[in-house]
Amino acid sequence: MPASFPEDEFRAFGIAASHFFPDLISDEALLDPLEKRRHFDWSWAAVRYRYRSCAECNDEFRQLLDNPSEMWQAGWGDEEMSYRLERCIYIFFMSALSIFDSFAFGLHFMGNAIQPAAFPDVASPRNITRGVTQKAMQAAFPNDALTSLLGSLASDARFKAVDQIRNLLGHRISGRRSVRCSSTLNKDGSYSTDFHEETWHIPGAAGKLVFDRDLLQRHLDDVTALLSLLAGAARAFAESHQPVKPSP
Repeated sequence: MPASFPEDEFRAFGIAASHFFPDLISDEALLDPLEKRRHFDWSWAAVRYRYRSCAECNDEFRQLLDNPSEMWQAGWGDEEMSYRLERCIYIFFMSALSIFDSFAFGLHFMGNAIQPAAFPDVASPRNITRGVTQKAMQAAFPNDALTSLLGSLASDARFKAVDQIRNLLGHRISGRRSVRCSSTLNKDGSYSTDFHEETWHIPGAAGKLVFDRDLLQRHLDDVTALLSLLAGAARAFAESHQPVKPSP
């Protein structure tokens, strides 16, 4: 995993949450028609996989801009370069939103293991969304920090940027490089640059994506910060709701 991933907190969360489920090789787990343990484990793993995809796309994006084609450097269109950059942007934002969707999906199954009646959609996994999980958490654990964090995602500017771009990219290519500039002709015949701006133009998106080698890194930093908060809160939640062991 990339060094920026909140490994310690997230792994501790996974370990604590595993105590709510029967052992993988137990009859209870193997004969569970809803495969609740497997759903949780695989959504936990999906958070890691999607984050790694984001980091790898960021690295590839930077490498492309560090070694551009001659056509790209000259300011001409280069369809192959555009495709490779667009692919990085597309996979990054699709994976970035999936991090939080997968996290919420797993929380729904963990919540069901603690209070089954409050999390009934384990029987219909397709119905589980961030919103559905947040409402269930609000009803079952209204005062928990994890519930508050999950509910605040939708209004967080960092998350909203990822969510909006991802929803646009799900239906078309991400965009194109856009260059705007102006210059002044000097008396000696030379030109002075007054203004130069490069963006990745995404029609319908609020704001601008500054087009440079850190375009994806800035969003990866935001995703990391949000995920770190959620992982820490999820760990605290799981550890504070551990099932009571039966007396010998």
